[in-house]
Amino acid sequence: MSRRRAWLSGAALVAAALIISGCGSAAKPGGSAQQSGTLTVAAAQGIPQLNPAIRTFAWEEVLFPLLWNGLTKTDASGKVVGDLAERWDASADQKTWTFTLKQGVTFSNGDPFTAASAVAAFRYYLDDKTATQEKNKISMVTDVSAPDDKTVVITLSEPIATFPAGIVWVKMIDVDALGSIDKQPIGTGPYVVQKFTPDDSVTLVPNKKFFGKAPGLSEIKVVKAAESTAAVTGLRSGDIDVLWSVPQGDVAGLEGGDISLVRPDSPSQWPSWEVDTTSAPFNDVRARQALAYATDRKAILDAAYSGQGQVSPTNNALGAKNPWFAGDLTDYSYDLDKAKKLFAEAGVTEGSTLTWWGVAGQYPEWNTSGEILQASLKKIGITLKIDNNDIGTWVNSFYPAGKSYPGYIVPNFQSTPPEPAYSLNFYLPGRCECNWQDPEFTAAFAAAIAEPDEKARKEKWGKAEEIINREVPLIVPLQSTVVSATSTKVSGVWVEGGGQLHLEGARLKG
Repeated sequence: MSRRRAWLSGAALVAAALIISGCGSAAKPGGSAQQSGTLTVAAAQGIPQLNPAIRTFAWEEVLFPLLWNGLTKTDASGKVVGDLAERWDASADQKTWTFTLKQGVTFSNGDPFTAASAVAAFRYYLDDKTATQEKNKISMVTDVSAPDDKTVVITLSEPIATFPAGIVWVKMIDVDALGSIDKQPIGTGPYVVQKFTPDDSVTLVPNKKFFGKAPGLSEIKVVKAAESTAAVTGLRSGDIDVLWSVPQGDVAGLEGGDISLVRPDSPSQWPSWEVDTTSAPFNDVRARQALAYATDRKAILDAAYSGQGQVSPTNNALGAKNPWFAGDLTDYSYDLDKAKKLFAEAGVTEGSTLTWWGVAGQYPEWNTSGEILQASLKKIGITLKIDNNDIGTWVNSFYPAGKSYPGYIVPNFQSTPPEPAYSLNFYLPGRCECNWQDPEFTAAFAAAIAEPDEKARKEKWGKAEEIINREVPLIVPLQSTVVSATSTKVSGVWVEGGGQLHLEGARLKG
């Protein structure tokens, strides 16, 4: 799910939830479309509503680049580039950002998109009544203004050199049409909604008012599969052209033939085992470090995630392939001798009991991870009780941040952008349910996001990563890969690091 969390966001519970370059039509902007064919896209969950600001499930994000644009966007290489803004500039103190808009952009109903439209959209996202996951990325905005139709000026309360990356998912909706957004959403993207049945299907057709290259399909059908097995069967039979988030156990069997697998180049979805850092035993950093050493990352990756991902021996939310991975970091590779010693120093001795608090009937990778950890801890005389509950009971044990849950290890996962400002921000006070508050980290984080020079910023992110690495506020065993699959007749599909599927450049061959 940005922090795009797959299902817990700092403000709301979201319960459930390679790079192939996109190519568009050769039509001129605003010209006649050269669409061909219907693309059927499936996931093992439906889409409940169509407001991008208040999305509840990560799967809803498949619609974002199809129906709406932001001022900025992330391209297939992971770079933040202009979308509705053709350029931007920042003041020397990184507190005032000026965006110059592209000309000739209209909403799908024909109304012009102007700077005033952008101001209205930002104010909607900033409104206290709008329950949006994007709030934490723009909470520092103190003013949004439009000095003319082509210019948007955004003022911040603190220096944020990464601000263009933070507004990628702030989509420019028509706030005057919010009342009908679930029937006929008004956007600026390449497609529009023809039909929507909540939790079942969405049918999209080309937006004849689109300002860019005409989309390459005459229709996109986004459908809900009965369940994961049915979705894989539909892909094999040709009833489905694209399947989002292939069950990890099915990935190897789909490789080759008439099916192509689409993976992010640098995965940025990561399991996060949360512990209460304010109560025993995990209020002692040695107990947290011991847990890191007791985590058999390779066994968990292979058995729980079917090898789809990469281990994180430094316990870092940023994978080793992430361009911002930096710092002098301790390697917490599996070492039960170190784990036993550190646990004992923290008062967790032989005969002690800890609890793994998971979700019954969902996320089998969590249960497998817990069983592997259970077997490891048993070798050093520590009992791990596995207690899986319904999702409501699970949530109540540790969510929202501030609750006490001594001796519990709570599996969760995050789906974030590669940019540390919107992944490592999970560790800030009040965000992580681990209840970790570290002034040194908070200061290091603030220094990094205020640094406009990328080389210097990487060094500062390295300092922040070193603090996380040393203090181990939660366990990150690996970065998991969200794999999507397509028929080989489909081109132009790509996936962001957190698993967000991009279909705006999709075409059917032949």
